[in-house]
Amino acid sequence: MGREKSALRIPALWVNLATALESLRSNWLRSFLTILGVIIGVASVIILVAFGQGARHEITSQIDTLGTNVAVVVPGKLQGQQNFNPMGGMGLSNLTHADTEAVRKVPGVKHAAPLTFIGGGVFYGEKPASICMPIAVTPDFAAVRKLTVDRGRFFTEKELDQPLCVLGMGVAKDLFGEKEPIGETISVNDTPYQVVGVVKERSIGSGLFGGEELDAIVYLPLKAVEKATGISLLHRIFVEVDTNRNPDMVVENIRQAVLKTHRNRDDFSLIRAKELLTMFYKIFTLLAALLLGITSISLIVGGIGIMNVMLVSVTERTREIGIRKTVGARKRDIFAQFLSEAITLSALGGFLGIGLAVLVCALVTRWLPLKPIITVDSVLLGFGVCVAVGILSGVAPAMSAARKDPIEAIRHE
Repeated sequence: MGREKSALRIPALWVNLATALESLRSNWLRSFLTILGVIIGVASVIILVAFGQGARHEITSQIDTLGTNVAVVVPGKLQGQQNFNPMGGMGLSNLTHADTEAVRKVPGVKHAAPLTFIGGGVFYGEKPASICMPIAVTPDFAAVRKLTVDRGRFFTEKELDQPLCVLGMGVAKDLFGEKEPIGETISVNDTPYQVVGVVKERSIGSGLFGGEELDAIVYLPLKAVEKATGISLLHRIFVEVDTNRNPDMVVENIRQAVLKTHRNRDDFSLIRAKELLTMFYKIFTLLAALLLGITSISLIVGGIGIMNVMLVSVTERTREIGIRKTVGARKRDIFAQFLSEAITLSALGGFLGIGLAVLVCALVTRWLPLKPIITVDSVLLGFGVCVAVGILSGVAPAMSAARKDPIEAIRHE
């Protein structure tokens, strides 16, 4: 007997599905407009998660280039509001050469490389560099960041006050093309610098930051820049720790050394790659939650649209409901029929939304730097929410249809 019931249920499911598809086909334009909100909602969820995953992967790859044995001293507090220094985010800094010297003296520190960001443009004659970031550094920076010179050389400690520069490969190609840049002169903020080297290409594909983010740098001697600008502040101090020492202990000793030069004012931060990743992941999690909350509105609107259309459908098909009931259809049969139509509408919107998301991500991957990553979890999330919306929006119309009196329904015109 149990087998007979299950055998009857399976054909009933197919009948309901076939009826739902026929109903959607007969009113295809109305059905499409109904599920448009669901399509946009599902596609938005998948696309936003894909963009977030792509950005996270890109930033993780960039931060990984720092290495696990590299720490960075930055001005201001990066975590929490207490003692936060807003000047650090405005290009100002409280880091000095005394901090660098104190860090160098810490046991276990292999290199301490100060860095200063420089605003302004870079020109070769009248030609500007399209993507470029000039920075003032010392030769220790090349050691910390494992820079490899492709042509020429890196400037030395004795040349820190000389108007020399080393170009990233991207800048060299941008400014000089096929021409040999060694020996040529570029200008940074109207100050001439002679090119003595080109750093080997280090870009990680065509990524979020334009593909040549690690090659779009002009390295200038720190003292020469200070002489030209009259400014001697530092924005970062990159520190390479000896891998044979306990990194946590060395980093703590570095913090104590900088504290002494700052007269025990905790107005700086000391971060490592894993801490940078933690900070970025927190930011991405908050942004993802916010954006998913916004895109869920589309799914809610789509669910309301499905409910409205199903209620209209119940009214239009009142006579059909009455006839089905008079020939033996039970309330649960009517309920299952209309609920299956609502779920079919929603599921169809989900499939179209997934297809739209895949298409958009493919176009973005081909034409833009960002490489979105579609995950199985995001697809299941979008489709699962979509089906849930279909069920919730279909219950009320299905109950309304199931409760209709067969005699009154047959009389309905």
